[in-house]
Amino acid sequence: MAIDKEKTKEFIDSIDELFESIPVNNEALKKRIRDLVLGPALEDVKRVIDESRPPVLMVIGRSGHGKSSLINALAGKEVAAVSDFKPQDPQVEPYLITFSEEHSTWKVVDTRGIFESTKPDRALEEDAVSVLKDNILKHKPDVILHVVNMPEARAMEKDMEFRMELKDFIKDRLSYDIPLVLILNKADTFKNPRQWPPEEFPAKANDLNEQMEYIIEDMLQAEKIPLNANIPYYGYELIESDYLGVIPVASLEGDLWNIDTLSDFIGENLHESAKLDFAQAQKRKGPLKKISSSIIKRFSTIAGGIGTTPIPVADIAVLVPVQLLMISLIGALSGRTASKETAYEYLAAAGINIGAGFGLREIARQATKIIPVGGIAISGTIAATSTWAIGKSAETYFFSHEIKPPKVFKKAARKDDGGS
Repeated sequence: MAIDKEKTKEFIDSIDELFESIPVNNEALKKRIRDLVLGPALEDVKRVIDESRPPVLMVIGRSGHGKSSLINALAGKEVAAVSDFKPQDPQVEPYLITFSEEHSTWKVVDTRGIFESTKPDRALEEDAVSVLKDNILKHKPDVILHVVNMPEARAMEKDMEFRMELKDFIKDRLSYDIPLVLILNKADTFKNPRQWPPEEFPAKANDLNEQMEYIIEDMLQAEKIPLNANIPYYGYELIESDYLGVIPVASLEGDLWNIDTLSDFIGENLHESAKLDFAQAQKRKGPLKKISSSIIKRFSTIAGGIGTTPIPVADIAVLVPVQLLMISLIGALSGRTASKETAYEYLAAAGINIGAGFGLREIARQATKIIPVGGIAISGTIAATSTWAIGKSAETYFFSHEIKPPKVFKKAARKDDGGS
């Protein structure tokens, strides 16, 4: 289970019902409160959920260097046919990959080899590079993955020089940049294939790192920062380069290596609207928790704005719909359904049993048991800090299955901001 966009929309629609228990008889005033309180939160959810879309990944490189196996490795299932070394099709081959249980979809554009020594049997008149450029304009990828066989990388200078032409083309024809990542595939076959995995063979680890250093420093003439300071041979982020990063992998089914590092790097550099589908499809806690933390931060900012808004009913009760929405989204990212029941599950675990017929004000009063707010009146600082603490507590509950009361996180927040 993951965030089901259709069910989440239904839940968002139902959240309005909570405002019916706000103790205000004036309907015009109640609408004003709703617009000031829930409006910003709903707009934020719309950006995260409603506007989310499938990521578009384009894979380029020579035939036989493992483009199809890399697609399968990233998707976690066989979606692209792995062919022999001879180019089979002069056109690109798009895949629309559906992850039904994760409510996600990817679009992957697998290109034919560029700079081939032999042309495809059904070669088109257009040069492969021209076909590639046309399809960049057509499919508008979020990221371009340049796959190079690691054992042959030092002979791929022409392929790597193409990056400059490609980036110039993107700059001239599109109004935005597209990240370009160099993937050194078949790392297991580099030098001695019996020395594998590199974590168990220091000589192999050194071979991988030296190959990357040569490519980065001598061929690309770029500066580098290790993606993992403890394990530098997992790959590097590049500075002042057309490539955003260089990452070695092994993508052969049954012997995958370093795919998680590549996946994290791709996910971090995707457009915001493409991150949810990419992360959910892989069912990996790390990227999904990052989205959760981002939601907590945004909702805390919204809550802080509510606390400083001059509305006639400025107490903690008006925060409840926003906080329940935040909790349910965190739960959905961890594998639950976005619903009031998911939020109530967390509240019950935190020590608040929501009985039938509990109104908004009563939920708010009960909530003060788990995170004291200094009375029912609420300021901007209290609103933001309390919402952040509840969010982090819910995140710990749903992702780590631990119960840590919000007041623990509230104390940490105060320590971070100097004890205010």
